[in-house]
Amino acid sequence: MTVSLWQTSGPLSSVRTDLVVIGAGITGLSAAIEAQRQGLSCVVIDARAPGSSASGRNAGYLMRGAADNYAAAARDLGRETTRSLWKWTEENLRGLLDLGIEELPSFDRRPSCLLALSDDEADDLSRSHDLMREDGFAADLLRAGDAHTDDSIWTRAAPRIGLVNPDDAVCNPIELIGLLCAHLDAAELVTGCEAFAIESAPDGERAVHTTLGTIRASRVLIAANAHAGRLVPELGRVVQPNRGQMLAAHAPGTRLDFAYYANHGSEYVRQLEPGYILFGGARTHDEEGERTSADNLSLAIQEKLEELCGAWICDDFRVIARWAGIMGFSPDHLPAAGEVGGDPAVWFCGGFTGHGMSMAYRTATATVRAMTGKEPLPEWLLLERFADRLA
Repeated sequence: MTVSLWQTSGPLSSVRTDLVVIGAGITGLSAAIEAQRQGLSCVVIDARAPGSSASGRNAGYLMRGAADNYAAAARDLGRETTRSLWKWTEENLRGLLDLGIEELPSFDRRPSCLLALSDDEADDLSRSHDLMREDGFAADLLRAGDAHTDDSIWTRAAPRIGLVNPDDAVCNPIELIGLLCAHLDAAELVTGCEAFAIESAPDGERAVHTTLGTIRASRVLIAANAHAGRLVPELGRVVQPNRGQMLAAHAPGTRLDFAYYANHGSEYVRQLEPGYILFGGARTHDEEGERTSADNLSLAIQEKLEELCGAWICDDFRVIARWAGIMGFSPDHLPAAGEVGGDPAVWFCGGFTGHGMSMAYRTATATVRAMTGKEPLPEWLLLERFADRLA
């Protein structure tokens, strides 16, 4: 992008602060809340309104772990990392509860349920149940005929098995953004402000050049997730944009007792209120086409969502809304945080691979604590594990 001379000397040019956070989604706002706790001055900037990107466009699942199952994660990541990740997401929800998320009108302590529609995934979910119990996590297995297996998706999709996370929740993500903003007592939030460069200043501070002027700060946190590569190109080699699409529908007579994931998390569906549902995903049906930063809709994915909605939920649904959001995917599907380019004053936090609701608050809080020397980050979270991509 180009920036005029007049913009570089805009109203923020006189601002000096301890921390500039770039991005006012769940990550950036959570980081600012932690900065306040530490007594730091903080400015959060965003090119648009808070939560206008992925944070306000997701399905609202506050889920333990990741969309795929515990056994698959243990194979790919190792048992210890998987255990740590699952605990991390439990801590994420506890942290949000401490902020008062239970008071939001849309908040619901609704269990999530991973559905196996194939024998292979059923074996994985059964194994996941055993491993989770061994590692101290509450989990339940459902089979046809058990309680709660007479709702719409069990009746029509006939899953082999379901794995229930009993303590999960759902909410409207825009309400969550509002809650986080309400906790910004000392931090300043500036919207309509896009950062386009970060430089070292002669006095040892960092100069964050924005469309409203240059802010001077002791530290900078890049919390732009999928869009971080626009500001720091090497981050684009670590966190890549992927589109997620959803629809909401009037589905009379539908009953969904859980917040469901199916096909290894490829698809997800939950009840919004009686007679209304949210259905999302299907990106694996056109993965190449969904590797994009364009948040428009694609006909192929929307048609697939409608096909699955008809097959799994009901025949006479009526779509009332469609939308898309851009997620930031990391190479190993784990979030990443740490110094950018070896600069101890400039950090990144992101790469949630579609699970920002379940991980971002805890990860952002930990990142600010690591930036200020309060406590180290777990090794599985460190950005430096992608050193070869950042070089």
